[in-house]
Amino acid sequence: MPVLGAAIDLSGLTLPFSVADLIGSVNSLVEWVGPFILLALAIGFAPKIIGFIKSILGRATAK
Repeated sequence: MPVLGAAIDLSGLTLPFSVADLIGSVNSLVEWVGPFILLALAIGFAPKIIGFIKSILGRATAK
């Protein structure tokens, strides 16, 4: 039974991809999904930003 906290020997481990492959794949995924995330953030924050601008303009015209 392995001892908790013992060092793990990873010297014989091989992966079917390199670090450059992994970074390239993640970069491609972010390029594809990024606009959708930005759109979701914009839709979520738009009412707050519009309300903030209206409140500022309302104060400016009241003076």
